Amino acid sequence: MKIKSKHMKTNRLKLSGRLVQLTSFLMLTLLFARCTGPEGPMGPNGEDGLDGINYTRSVIYDIIPSDWEGDVDGYYAYLEVPEITNDIYYEGAVLVYRLFETEPKSFIHVPYTYVDGSLIVSMDFDAYVGSIDLIYKEVYEGINDTPAPSNDMAFKIVIIEGIPITTLKKMVDISNLSAVTKILNIDSEQVVVKSKNSL
Repeated sequence: MKIKSKHMKTNRLKLSGRLVQLTSFLMLTLLFARCTGPEGPMGPNGEDGLDGINYTRSVIYDIIPSDWEGDVDGYYAYLEVPEITNDIYYEGAVLVYRLFETEPKSFIHVPYTYVDGSLIVSMDFDAYVGSIDLIYKEVYEGINDTPAPSNDMAFKIVIIEGIPITTLKKMVDISNLSAVTKILNIDSEQVVVKSKNSL
């Protein structure tokens, strides 16, 4: 008889455990069911792209070899970018990408550094209100040895109003141009191509 009572006690514990689980599940289901209600009215239409961003623009600058000035310590190309207003400079963001491959087309985020053995190649930029300075530099075995750029280069400048660069970095990988243009809803119609010689 003791064996039977042990089994009965075990069965009762299993049954009460299942009842507790079932009761908990039903209570949670009722709780969540009560949290839902009828759908509210549609809100007002927002701006295209991210909330709070009123203005995004992408400009491509074609830079030819004669646009660069400098020497072995580094070469600089000056770009007039009137789209970089005071508001953009202080409250927005400016991103720069260099066209790296044409087939398939791919852009690399500036600044970047490329190391090949004893050679270090770097591309950087300084943004100002109304302009950007592109900076190209090569160091070989620890010595500045920058040759004058001999090929055309294209740079895509992405200008964003109303969102600081630190905030944008939290939202998207800014080194990935495709991700940036997707989150900002920049399409090909927003891209303007400028040649420094035509300015």
